[in-house]
Amino acid sequence: MKLPLLVTADDRTGALEVGGAIADLGFTVRLARTPTRQDDCLLLDVASRHVEGAEAGLRVAAAHSHPARHRCHKMDSGLRGNWAHEVAALLGAGHRVGVIASYPDAGRRCREGTVYVHGVPVAEGPLGRDPRNPLPSSRPADYLRAAGCDDALRDGGVVVLDADDNAELRVAAQRCHTESRLPVGATGALAAYAALIRNLPPAAPPMLPRPALVVCGSLHPLSRRQVAKLPFARFHTSEVDLAEEELRRGNDAVLATADSTGPIADSAAEAMASAVATNVHELLARDVVGTLVILGGDTAGAILGNRSMHVEGCVVTGVPVSRFEGHDLRIVTKGGSIGDENTLCRILG
Repeated sequence: MKLPLLVTADDRTGALEVGGAIADLGFTVRLARTPTRQDDCLLLDVASRHVEGAEAGLRVAAAHSHPARHRCHKMDSGLRGNWAHEVAALLGAGHRVGVIASYPDAGRRCREGTVYVHGVPVAEGPLGRDPRNPLPSSRPADYLRAAGCDDALRDGGVVVLDADDNAELRVAAQRCHTESRLPVGATGALAAYAALIRNLPPAAPPMLPRPALVVCGSLHPLSRRQVAKLPFARFHTSEVDLAEEELRRGNDAVLATADSTGPIADSAAEAMASAVATNVHELLARDVVGTLVILGGDTAGAILGNRSMHVEGCVVTGVPVSRFEGHDLRIVTKGGSIGDENTLCRILG
């Protein structure tokens, strides 16, 4: 059995984000740990963002051992994580690779080998100061060389493809398809690749039942500004009872961790995400939430765990809606750096 389309990602929000874009093309998209005969597009979250580079490579290579007619790997559009080590592992497994770190609809562009986010080289903006993944460079080739891909860069085993707009993005995706390269890219790039396989008119975005609970574990300043724009009561993530009272009145509510601008150790970040997840699970068990909105990849991973999910599409660019298999609760997930200051207001207005 060969999967029509296999997509891997290094964290949960990235997997769901690209899954939403692919669902909008007419694919039936499922996030799960193992494939089934019924799968159309299978998402595998290999959870490799914060592990050692060698381990990340092993996880991605193992995930791509599943037979598939088409395959690709979601990298962070801000160049965070172990994506270069994952490319090295894919090269070692015999794949040719095209790196497309562009998502023009979300303000991510690669020009002359440099990645820009809203016009600023990525390492010079907020993503470059990520508390867990500070960036040393804005050029994908620098990361590939550091991961041991010098020979592959010279002989064309891996290429870094520019894309400054959607037309160039389609050209880059077509090159990967024509040259039998495995695309490693941002959501926009992988959606452009998937559109070469299937491209049906998107269905209307799913409705989002209220009240909504917005959970912000992301420390990215954009996510914090997005939450600040919402006209909802805001509580610390430990204030579960107060949030429940607000939700029972039919009002939307925000649970947010404390702000932080300094570096955060992996152990501290994981403990914080775990504590947030425990409190959110308690609220969900009280049956007071119509739609759950989660900001931040670590937070989403802790809350959602390893449960299988169906991805239904995107409500706005880069923001997917999903649900657990066998459940109706709508779950909206958003990477910390995705959108603009009014994104949450547009989704929940």
